[in-house]
Amino acid sequence: MSFHYTNSNISVGDIIDICNLEVNEINKKDSLRSFVRPDIANTNDLTFVSSNKYTPSTDAKYIITNKKLSSYMDNKQLILISNNLECDIAKISSFFYRSKTLNEISELSNLDIGTNSSISPNTFIDKGVFIGDNFSIGHFSSIGHSCSIGNNVKIGKNVSISNSIIGDNVTIGDGTKIGQHGFGFAFDKENKPFKIFHIGRVIIQNDVNINSNCTIDRGSFNDTIIGEKTFIDNLVHIAHNVVIGNNCIIAGQCGFAGSANIGNFVQIGGQTGIGGHIRISDYVKVAAKSGVIRDIKKGETVMGYPAININKYLKNYKKIMM
Repeated sequence: MSFHYTNSNISVGDIIDICNLEVNEINKKDSLRSFVRPDIANTNDLTFVSSNKYTPSTDAKYIITNKKLSSYMDNKQLILISNNLECDIAKISSFFYRSKTLNEISELSNLDIGTNSSISPNTFIDKGVFIGDNFSIGHFSSIGHSCSIGNNVKIGKNVSISNSIIGDNVTIGDGTKIGQHGFGFAFDKENKPFKIFHIGRVIIQNDVNINSNCTIDRGSFNDTIIGEKTFIDNLVHIAHNVVIGNNCIIAGQCGFAGSANIGNFVQIGGQTGIGGHIRISDYVKVAAKSGVIRDIKKGETVMGYPAININKYLKNYKKIMM
């Protein structure tokens, strides 16, 4: 079930016009089915390559990129050259996608909920939602259309869930917000911001525990994912496209910038900040109030800002303080 509306009546010519792109011999009448990331794109999709850090391998016929990155492309693909790639990606995302209207939501199937469930007064569950058995939800909470929720899920008071798929045995504390639009922008030549329409989801796997007043944004073109048996303390912010592995422990007031990737069995102390596109490997421990701005290798324990090996940090600290 789609969480958004897709405009399926878009041609290559439309994209060229709205973005003022440089093109060679291209059939402007070719239809485009959707605008998605490279690894899931099919022949009739438009995709993008915005960094040489990620593989440009894709089945898409059309790719939008810039001149520098176009040299990495396959000769079989048709390249649309952008002079402001990030801004054009934002424009195209809003051209292809939008939120569903109330009328479109009203045409979805009715709520499908399992047995032995408890729904408190003053809650709202939209159409198209599927919920398993032994479900409970507190006062003034809401679940947006098309969400899927497994068995034995407990949702507290004043919780808002949208654009999400939630597994079994999940607990979500009071005041937590899940699945809202991520904080993704691009800037035009006049430095005016364009918001990127987020088509990703939040996926919360089995046996996850999320405490109170956390925020988890849905992904832009990828999903935001919380792995199995991970425990998240109060007041944690998880930005778009973040992936957190299995069996992680995250203490209160931590913040994860967009596209951070956290391995399995990672422990992160309170008030720690994780930079965007950072990779933290398995079994890493991060001390409280640290700032992680580089990749961390497997099994390392780090501390401080910028976060470095804890032994090195303490050695430097002793030199300064003594």
